[in-house]
Amino acid sequence: MRSVNGFTLIELLVAVVAASIVSLVALQVYGSYHRLYLHLYGEYQKETAAILEDLRRINPYDLGPCLRR
Repeated sequence: MRSVNGFTLIELLVAVVAASIVSLVALQVYGSYHRLYLHLYGEYQKETAAILEDLRRINPYDLGPCLRR
């Protein structure tokens, strides 16, 4: 009798297809998370810029952060 060692071609193809499906799903999830992050970060930047502009209107002589000792 001959002992069988290793994987068959079908088993390897099934593993490759399963890994591709898992990686595609992971990339889709990451892509949607990244788009949401960019959207929220853009909103944060707009709000921060508006707050800074309001502060500059209140005190137009302040040129920015500086250290005073």
